[in-house]
Amino acid sequence: MPETEYVELVVSGKRIRLGRADVLRAVRDGRLGLVRQHAVEIEKQLYPVKEVFARATGIDVLDFNTTQARGALRRLGFDVRTVSPLGHRRHH
Repeated sequence: MPETEYVELVVSGKRIRLGRADVLRAVRDGRLGLVRQHAVEIEKQLYPVKEVFARATGIDVLDFNTTQARGALRRLGFDVRTVSPLGHRRHH
């Protein structure tokens, strides 16, 4: 799927616009938790999908589902994948 600069979507009844720059800023703004099952690869590192999406949008992780987050990140051109359920922490 070709990369796009931003996507518009409705999450928890709110229309939001999420940009690639928002996602990149989210992963640079501090340490993220363990990747449990769903990961997004950004700059050769794996990050937890829901945590990245929450930080990038400002929406609480309980107010959206993994499918919404995976779809938006994928449409922005990021590699989203399912990983081992053992949990992996990004290297930093």
